[in-house]
Amino acid sequence: MAGDTPMRVQRSLYEVLDVPPSATAEQIRHAYRVAARRTHPDAGGSSPAFDRVTLAYRVLGDPDRRRRYDLRLAAGTPHPSAPRRSSPGPSAPGRSSPGPSAPGPGAPGPGADPMVRRRYLALMLVALTLFISAGTVVRLYSVTAAMIMMVVAAMIPPVAVTVASRPRRAPSDPRPRAGEDRGVRADRTPPPGSDR
Repeated sequence: MAGDTPMRVQRSLYEVLDVPPSATAEQIRHAYRVAARRTHPDAGGSSPAFDRVTLAYRVLGDPDRRRRYDLRLAAGTPHPSAPRRSSPGPSAPGRSSPGPSAPGPGAPGPGADPMVRRRYLALMLVALTLFISAGTVVRLYSVTAAMIMMVVAAMIPPVAVTVASRPRRAPSDPRPRAGEDRGVRADRTPPPGSDR
């Protein structure tokens, strides 16, 4: 059973749910419900055991994730709960390494870049400042000005998401390309009759 094995022993996700690898989707769903009731912290279980059961169901309950897990299990690679690190070398033939479009469970999403986070937070700070200022303006000056400020502030969050998540351009190369230095174009040929 799920709570009887020490945490150091890595068990397959099938063992966590106590189902055979040939289990149907309905059997996996039923086993998850039973295991979740048994391991839930509110029912006297432990949080790590419940997290493991939840992970098992999240992987085995989705046909695509289950297929990938079965392939990893057959190859003897780590369980999905193990930290996923991309190796610096090339991946094995026939296997693709997870990229930004397919992060593994617990992997940081596209917003994990500190620059993206700073841009987003700066724009959200502007929105918050406008909302607070609108409240002050409505008391002191006019409702119309406050409403305009609130409309602008309401438009900032979607703009913040768009600006923060846009792909960054590669830095431009300051070196001149071949033939572009000193104003000479590469496609020019010397005029006929010159000795160049």
